[in-house]
Amino acid sequence: MEKTFETPGGVRLLVHNEAGLVAVTAGPGTETTVRLEALSPGAEELVERAAVECRTSGDRHHVVVKVPKQGIRLLRRHAVAVRVDLPEGSDVEVTVASADVDVTGPIGAGEFTTASGDVSTDDVAASFVARSASGDLTVGAVGGDLKAQTASGDLRCSSVAGRTVFTTVSGDLEVGAAAKAVEVKATSGDVRLGEVAQGARVINVSGNVRVLVLDEGSLHVRSVSGNVLVGVATGVDLHVDVESVSGAITSDIALGDAPGPQRSDARVDVSVRSVSGDVAIERALEQVA
Repeated sequence: MEKTFETPGGVRLLVHNEAGLVAVTAGPGTETTVRLEALSPGAEELVERAAVECRTSGDRHHVVVKVPKQGIRLLRRHAVAVRVDLPEGSDVEVTVASADVDVTGPIGAGEFTTASGDVSTDDVAASFVARSASGDLTVGAVGGDLKAQTASGDLRCSSVAGRTVFTTVSGDLEVGAAAKAVEVKATSGDVRLGEVAQGARVINVSGNVRVLVLDEGSLHVRSVSGNVLVGVATGVDLHVDVESVSGAITSDIALGDAPGPQRSDARVDVSVRSVSGDVAIERALEQVA
């Protein structure tokens, strides 16, 4: 099945597909093309029964693709590939079970719900919202807020211009640069933050926490057995309150010294509480790899 719609102006794509693949390509142009392909003989009926339509409201076009639901035992056997080409900057909302989601090209806002399927996107100009059980989430630069919740799925993001909120049980988090506050609640997942411009609050039980560059603001970490490593930018007004019951506490920064003169207006507060994890404070590298 293939359908093409004229969609000048804004586009919002909504896709429901339990198993198989959802591939979205955003690029120049004003058309939206939807292609459905059965990935197994048993999925041909699903393609025939699928709903593909475009609803227009003003200059806003809502393209809806719904593949019929199927029984749990058939998820992996009857899989459908949904391929969509649409204008760049479009908003994309996708709901899947075991299907993987691959978004190529810049989109507006992104919202994704998955059970075990992985989600991968290029840059997202507005907000990025995701819910996952075991599927991994990978996203480029996010121009707005990032909010994600997983059970065991990992989240990796190159940068976030807005706030970052991540909740997980055992998933790992990796963010290259966060321009605003970061909030993380985890049980055993590792947390790795690159450059943090306005502080972070991390609650973790056994996972490790690493902040490569803390540039300004407050860092609050509460951990039981995970290790904590904090890199502090040069010349900030540093204030440290660290306690570990049985873990080692080390610092290569003389904590009693006055801040360097070049950035004495930037204050950094580091508060860490740990039971058995080690805590290390070090001078951040000038460039984060």
